[in-house]
Amino acid sequence: MSNLQNFRQINDFEKQIIIDSLLKISSEFLRVIEEFKIHLYILTNSSLSKDKFPKIFLITKHQHFRLKLTHFDKIFSAGLYFGFIKKGNFYLSLEGADYLYKQGIFSNNKCIHVNRKGENSILYGNNILKNMVIKTPSNLQKDDFLLVFNYMNEILSIAQSKVEAKILQHLKPNDFIALNLSDKGIYLREKQ
Repeated sequence: MSNLQNFRQINDFEKQIIIDSLLKISSEFLRVIEEFKIHLYILTNSSLSKDKFPKIFLITKHQHFRLKLTHFDKIFSAGLYFGFIKKGNFYLSLEGADYLYKQGIFSNNKCIHVNRKGENSILYGNNILKNMVIKTPSNLQKDDFLLVFNYMNEILSIAQSKVEAKILQHLKPNDFIALNLSDKGIYLREKQ
């Protein structure tokens, strides 16, 4: 079977999946999506295995112009890897989260900061424990989408809260507080 690639602008259905998924994180995403919707492209593969999903890329205006002059069947990626679509949901990549943070989309209510021990542990793919955390949002809710920063204010990972702020003070140091969804260490752990 051939390994055909399809790299194209997202269609209205895919755009709605992305919008619906991002709005679950923050209503601020609607403003940003409208600004760059023409710069979201999707890469699909006709022979996708079950662990591969359509990838979404965010490209610049210049790249958008250049792509119009290119044969799309020869493109495997362009711009910033923004996330992927799986079973009708869009999953934001760490690179996409970092880009959106720099655009001012995430408030401090969606951020936690960890110490050096926490940074090392997260980069090995581990989840976030109470004794790793320096700072948490005062209105933390269970299942909140979180950006995890190190002590130098660099994004390390995206995570999902598993506790509420009101019970944090009652937890033991080794109690689990957030699920590590994706971290910068994955590039070192992946098979080459």
